[in-house]
Order: sequence, then structure tokens, then C-alpha cells
Amino acid sequence: MTHIKIIHEPNALEPFLVLEKPAGIPSAPLFAGDTQNALFEAETLFPQIHSVRGKKEIEAGLLHRIDTQTRGLLLLAASQEFYDHIILSQERGEFVKTYFAECACDKENAAKLGGFPFMPEICDTNFGQSQTVSSYFRFYGEGRREVRPVLEGGSKFAIKKLGAKKTYSTQIEILSCDKNSAKIKCRIEKGFRHQVRCHLAWLGFPVLGDAIYNHDFRSFGKEGQMRFFAAGLEFPDLHSRKVFKFEMDVMGI
Repeated sequence: MTHIKIIHEPNALEPFLVLEKPAGIPSAPLFAGDTQNALFEAETLFPQIHSVRGKKEIEAGLLHRIDTQTRGLLLLAASQEFYDHIILSQERGEFVKTYFAECACDKENAAKLGGFPFMPEICDTNFGQSQTVSSYFRFYGEGRREVRPVLEGGSKFAIKKLGAKKTYSTQIEILSCDKNSAKIKCRIEKGFRHQVRCHLAWLGFPVLGDAIYNHDFRSFGKEGQMRFFAAGLEFPDLHSRKVFKFEMDVMGI
């Protein structure tokens, strides 16, 4: 049974696949021989993806991941040349991912979860204007299942536990907000594990249904469908100045 939806099929001039992954299946195999993931389904339909050598052999032409509980768009290379091109584009900040989130408004969320530095200031009524939050990240909790932001000049313990010695930025745009909930669009050029969900939780906008970064859903057994979507991809063409843009309609979901 195929779960993925094909948005763009690879061809000679555009050797890449864009697919929509449903919530509930991983982006990539968790172990050799794993077939319950979006990459395996894509390779079944387009075997050329398997011939691409990625950073991890098991991930072939997969150019990025989205979390298992996240529904949204994935980009896969169908040629080695395109894979290498996107990796370089990402380093230049030209491979952009957009996310849409429905969030609770809870300024105490980060304090309830623990492990977060002081919360940065962000204007939750400044609609239509983008604001950026940046941090390092460290792994946190049992089994390193979570991450936490780390700020320049943070505690020596936090700095020692950094997952990567570079900052990651999330561009935030508040689309709508009242005292209980908010709809937010986020944009990143490079990503760390759980980056957007963690940054939103830190700002007091935990994603509805997020059993890791929303204290209420985590504490009271309220886990359901996470209202978080990988809604857009933007990246340059391999041979021209054209920029490809793919967007998923999330307003009716």
C-alpha cells in the first residue's frame, strides 16, 4: 500500500521528486531493510533514487527529513548531480523550507517543560511581519529524544552539550492570534532536529497535538494529530536561474 502522494515526478531536465508524506510514517528507514517509510515507497516507484549516494547510505537521494508525526513535503534527488547541487545550495541558504503550525498560546510552556533558557521577546500581535529567533541546540532528556535551545553565553553545562556549534534561525510570521491559539508560518534555511517545534514552544506557542514540546498534550495524555505541516519547499534549478517553489494547501486540513 502506498501512503505518499507524488507532487513532482523526476525527469531528464528536472531530476528530483517532490512528495507529500502523511503523518505517522518516518521520512527515512530506521534500520537496514526497513520498508515502513516514505523513502522506501518513493524508491519503489522511482528506483533511480536508490542509486544516489547521500550522507548516509541508507538514505540514498533523500535531501532532508521531516518528523514522523509531521505531514508535508519532502525533496528527493533522482541523480547524483542534483543531490550535490542541493547540498551546496543549502550551505548557501538557497534551500528553504516553510512550515505551518496551529499553536496554543502558553507563555509558561517552556518553564513547565524545563531546560529552556530565558524566553526571547517576540510581539505576538505584529501580524504580517516576520521576526527571527536564533539559537544553538543541545540534546535533552532520556534517550536524547528532545532538544533545547542554547544561547551565546549560556551555562557551561549547556554549551558543553551542544549538538552543533552553529546557530539555527527560525523566521516567524504570526498569521492570526487570540488569547488561546495562534496560526503561525515559519521559514528556515537550515535545520536542526525539531528546530521549529522547539523554537515555537520556547516562544510560548507550543504546537497543538505535540506530545514532546506542548506541556498540556504531554502531561495529560491528550496526544492526537499534531497540527504542524511541512508546507513549502523552495530551491534553485540545477542548470538555470529558475527557482522551484512547491506549496501544500493546509488551510482546509
